[in-house]
Amino acid sequence: MTRRNALIGTGAVVTGISALASAGSSLAKGEGKPLRVAVLGTGIMGSGMARSLLGAGLHVTVWNRTASKAQALKAAGAIVAPSIRDAVAEADVVVTMVFDTAAVQEVMEQGVPAMRAGAIWMQCATVGLDGTRSLARFAETRSIAYVDSPVLGSKEAAEGGSLIPVVAGPKSATDALKPIFDAIGSRVMEMGEEVGSAQRLKMVMQSWAMSVTSATGQAFALAANLGVDPRSFLAAIKGGSQDCGYAHIKGEAIMANAFEAQFTVEGAVKDTSLIVEAMHESKTDARMMRALNEGYDEVAAAGRARDDMAAVVFSFQNG
Repeated sequence: MTRRNALIGTGAVVTGISALASAGSSLAKGEGKPLRVAVLGTGIMGSGMARSLLGAGLHVTVWNRTASKAQALKAAGAIVAPSIRDAVAEADVVVTMVFDTAAVQEVMEQGVPAMRAGAIWMQCATVGLDGTRSLARFAETRSIAYVDSPVLGSKEAAEGGSLIPVVAGPKSATDALKPIFDAIGSRVMEMGEEVGSAQRLKMVMQSWAMSVTSATGQAFALAANLGVDPRSFLAAIKGGSQDCGYAHIKGEAIMANAFEAQFTVEGAVKDTSLIVEAMHESKTDARMMRALNEGYDEVAAAGRARDDMAAVVFSFQNG
C-alpha cells in the first residue's frame, strides 16, 4: 500500500482542504506560510505561471519532461525536481499545465501516489469536454480534490500575472486556491462546482480566438494578393465597431514576420479539434471550425507547428 493510500480517505481530503483554505485565507491577509505549489509542465504557459507564483511569494517546485525548460526557472527561485514524484511530494497544490489529456493522465498517474493527503489538483490544461470528465473520474477514484481551471490568455499574460482562470470545482477547494488565482490572474471566472463547466467556457473562448486569428490571417493574405497595404486594414478597423485587439496583435506579428509563439500552431490544431468535438456533442454546426482545423493542420505539417498560431496566414497564400 502506498503512503498516500494508507493515509487518505474522504475525511482526510476534507480536513486537508479545510486546512488549505484556512492557510490560503491567512496568506491573502499577509499572514501564515506560503502555499507549496508544484507546477508540472513548464512550457510557454507553465513557465510564465510559475514565475508569477514565485513573484507572489509562493513556494514553487517545478518539473518538466524536457528538464532544461524547468532549469531555467531555478534562478527565479523555483526548486527543480528530478521527478514528478519528487515535485508533488510536499505540495499543497499540484498544477498541471501540459499539452493534452493523455499527457495530463500520464503525469498524474506518476504523481498521485506521492501526493500528500488533502492536496488539491488544479488542472489548467485545455483538455475539452471528454478530457475533463475523464480526468475528474480519475481524480474521484483516487480521492483527489479536482479543480478544473483552464486559463484565458497567452505567454505574455502568463508571465505578467494577468491570465483569467476559468474555475470549476468544490467551493472549499477553489477557496483554498485564491492565493494562486491572485498570483497568476487579473480576475477569475467562477463557473460553479459542475465538472465540465470551465472547459465548456474555454471551448467557447477558443472558438472565438481561433476564428479571429484565422480571419486576420485571411484578411492579410487577401490584402497582399490584391496589392493592398495591410496597414490600411488595421487603420480602417481601428476605433470602429469592427476593431479587435487580437487582430492588431496577430496582424503586427504577420507584418513583422515574427512568429515566436504566444500560442502555438500545434496548440491551435489540438484546440480546434476539441472544439469540433464539443460542437458535435452540443449539436452545433462545425463546418467552419473543421475548415479552421484543416488550415492550422496544414501549416503545422509544413514545419510551423511550434510557430505562433498567426502563422495560419500561410494557409491562405496559395489558394
